[in-house]
Formats: sequence, C-alpha cells, structure tokens
Amino acid sequence: MRQLLLSATLLAAAMAVGAQEPAPPEPASPITDHFAFRAGAYFGTAATDGRVDDPTAPTPGTPFSLENDFKLSPKAHQARAEFMFRLRERGRLRVDLWELNRTGIASPTTTIVYGGHTFTPTDVVNSEFNWTQVDLTWTYSFLKRRRFELGAGLGLHLLEAEANANATQPTGPVSERFSGAGPFVTLALDGTWRITRRFAFSARGQYFKLTVSSVKGSLADYHGDLQFRWRPNLAFGLGYQSTKTRLDVTNNNPNGTMQLGTHGPELFARASF
Repeated sequence: MRQLLLSATLLAAAMAVGAQEPAPPEPASPITDHFAFRAGAYFGTAATDGRVDDPTAPTPGTPFSLENDFKLSPKAHQARAEFMFRLRERGRLRVDLWELNRTGIASPTTTIVYGGHTFTPTDVVNSEFNWTQVDLTWTYSFLKRRRFELGAGLGLHLLEAEANANATQPTGPVSERFSGAGPFVTLALDGTWRITRRFAFSARGQYFKLTVSSVKGSLADYHGDLQFRWRPNLAFGLGYQSTKTRLDVTNNNPNGTMQLGTHGPELFARASF
C-alpha cells in the first residue's frame, strides 16, 4: 500500500510539473508579426487607355491607348513600399504607397480628338501620364489559427490621375490637360498560411465601384506572395500583383475616362517584429 501511495504521489507531482511548463513559442511568421515593413522591386507591365471629351463639343473624344498611340513605355518597373500594423490580436492595418510617371514623344497613327484639340499623324505629340495611389486597408481576422489566418474588411484608396498632351501645329502650339482625383472604398479579403517554420504564403483581393460627386471610380486589386523567413525579423519573397483602376470624370472641362491596368512579379524584403 505504501509503495502504491508513493507511486501515485510521484506520478501526480510529475504531471503537475509538466502542466506548469510553458508551451513552446510560435515560430515567427506573418501571423505573429505586430509590425512589418516591406520594400520591393516591381517588374510590371502597364496598359493605359483613355478618352478626353470637350463638354462643349457635340461628340465625345477619340478612345486612345497611351502605349500604342502615344508610345509611352509599357514597363511599370518601380519601387514599392508597404507597412502593416497589428491592431490588438485580430485587427490589421496595411498601408501601400506607389506611383507611376511616364512621358513619351510620338506621332499618333490615326487622328485623335483629345479634348478641345485634334492630333493628326503629322503632329509630334509630347505626352505625359502621372498616376499616384495611396491604399489603406483594415481587416479583421474572423478565423485565426496557429498556421492559418483569414480576415475581411474595408480599403480606402486615394487616387490621382493626370494626362497631358501638347504639340506644335501650323496654327501654333496646342495643349490639353486631363486630371481626376478622389477617394474610393473597396471590400477586402486577406489570408495567410504558414506552410512550415520558414515558408508562408499570403494572398489578398479587393474590389468595388463607387461614385463620389463628379468622379466615378472602380478598383480591382489582387496579390499573392511566397516568403522565406531567413531570420525571425527578416524575410525575403517573390510575389505577383495585378491592379486595374478606372476613373470617369464628369462636370469638368475637359471630361473623360482614364483606365490603368498593371500586372507583374515582385521581389521584396520584409522586416518585422
């Protein structure tokens, strides 16, 4: 009886000691990060289509492609930056900053009515296109596990587009400028899967259409990446980004439409804690 009582006491003590031992910490991953900064090099391709209307003219302007008609470079090679802030346990705020500026000199292959002016194949047109975008996306992780996280939320996008064209014609120099800006809201979905201790896969998507005053806009943004956690606070990765944005401006002079689509791979480094 004494031996049985002693064995039971030792077993209970061992179980109590084992219960007091803390669980091993979770490996560092996008699921455990509280703050992250990502800097990347984007090797994308751009397609820019538009139309600039003179509100006093009876017919709209001519649809054009900045890459085909005005010979702007289709390359969208640029640096991009992203910040991520963890809000308590399940909230995340992501901030993305990027811009695309291009210029070109060419003669259009066909006659193009651009606002209140007309450019012909005999004109040498200097064109410029500038696009600036700031994205703020908040998501709440309604599903969060040790190796998987899935959240939904809202995105606020601040867009500004500007397209200029000018040429010297027999009657003198002509110039036309189109611009539009506005805030737009999207629905967002964001997911992360920690595949192993060092590899993780992330994917997200956003889409919505909205009209604000005289500006109508739509945005579709999709991103996926695979990252390798080289150190607990440093990761490297390869991603793919696809974005398509459209701005329609009315009650302006000139009115018009500008649509930008970019897609391509991205290499990045991500520092976090």
